[in-house]
Amino acid sequence: MKKWISIAAVCALAVVLGSCSSVSYVTDWDTHYDFSGAQDFAWYELPERPDRGKPSPAPNAFVTARIRNAVTGELGLKGLDPAKPGEADLLVTYHITLQQSMQIYNSGWGYPYRGYWGWGGGWGGGGYSSARMVTRGTLIVDILDSKKRTLVWRGIAEGAFSKPNPSEADVAKIVSRLLYEFPVQ
Repeated sequence: MKKWISIAAVCALAVVLGSCSSVSYVTDWDTHYDFSGAQDFAWYELPERPDRGKPSPAPNAFVTARIRNAVTGELGLKGLDPAKPGEADLLVTYHITLQQSMQIYNSGWGYPYRGYWGWGGGWGGGGYSSARMVTRGTLIVDILDSKKRTLVWRGIAEGAFSKPNPSEADVAKIVSRLLYEFPVQ
């Protein structure tokens, strides 16, 4: 009996810990790049391609503006000024990836039992379980050397967005934490 209760407790703990969501921040950079010489930045715009024309606009202009404003503000706090693309030391761009997953909610608990007079058996107890599809958005901010057009810094905020239209405050909080260690000293 104790064995079944401990197995049930471990399973319940795994479900609870697995359903907790949080943002995971990861940064990486070119260890040979000297960030101390960078004084300004510009937004990297995809060039027009003769075979495809202009790049398509962002799917959500409001989110685009929120991310750009938050990144521009954070880089300004770090001493980098906005500049024209041809004159900037660094180029900045971002990407958002979306991933759908199943989220399971269980409000009850169960326990193993033996049926009447030792017959049957199964799980007893009450509770409610449901499942739904959730979308988690990951924000990736890339910073490039403008002259070489090579990646020098990347920040990833996995699970940053849980709704399609995050507020300005949510975006600012995520970007602030993501760019916390930039520029690398």
